[in-house]
Amino acid sequence: MRIFIKTSAWAVWAARLARLVIPLYVVSVLAHHIELIDGPIFVTMFALATILGMAALAVGLIAFIRLWYTGDHGWGMASWANLVGIAVAGLLGLTVLLATQHPQTNQVTTNINNPPPLGAPSLETPAKQAELEQMAQEVAISFPTAVTRAYPLGPNDILPLLERQIAAKGWDNVNRQSATETETLYMGDVKTWLGFKDRVSIRAIYDQNQSEIDMRSASYFGEADLGTNGRRIQSFLADLDSAVRKKLLDLSRAAPLQEEPSTEEAD
Repeated sequence: MRIFIKTSAWAVWAARLARLVIPLYVVSVLAHHIELIDGPIFVTMFALATILGMAALAVGLIAFIRLWYTGDHGWGMASWANLVGIAVAGLLGLTVLLATQHPQTNQVTTNINNPPPLGAPSLETPAKQAELEQMAQEVAISFPTAVTRAYPLGPNDILPLLERQIAAKGWDNVNRQSATETETLYMGDVKTWLGFKDRVSIRAIYDQNQSEIDMRSASYFGEADLGTNGRRIQSFLADLDSAVRKKLLDLSRAAPLQEEPSTEEAD
């Protein structure tokens, strides 16, 4: 006599919930990147995928318990749902961790008193400037290397280095906006991996022998950036530091050696 073993309904529903999570994440990110949806709709879709993922984990855990006691089929479906749910829980935990570890601000600059202009009125209101000043101490603690850089290089050396670093970051929309004998300004929009647009501004002030670099990065969407802007500035300036060190080393090697006067000539 053949014994019929049924498939657990809990496992079936856990798998159904899990199957919705990844497509919803992928569709929301892609649609946001190509600007089919705006920020609020993206956040809603992303939150829905997260809720479904957590629900899949909860139902999948219940399915495990039921399968253990009943001996029904469905271990594979429940395991898949739990794996998806654990991944979603990890993503949610990372988001909470970043939110608690970084200042609740959506823009960072290396120069609080005279930040580089962004060319975006919505990001340069008096309230935004006040927020920069208010959060300055917390930002300095979280991003200690996001500070003004001073280099012993003139414009003929520092500007090509800046432009190469901008290109290396893939910031195709960050371009030179103005240039004078003493100052050059680069600005433009960049995108995060989730499709959010941020604004970047880099200012070089210089004379023939030295230069000073300031940077500002701000998010159009949201009141907190989870540390994105501060990390962007630190990463860019760290790469620029390395490029400047290499340039200074090359210049020192190319400089002619000065021969020390011989003893006879000195006499």
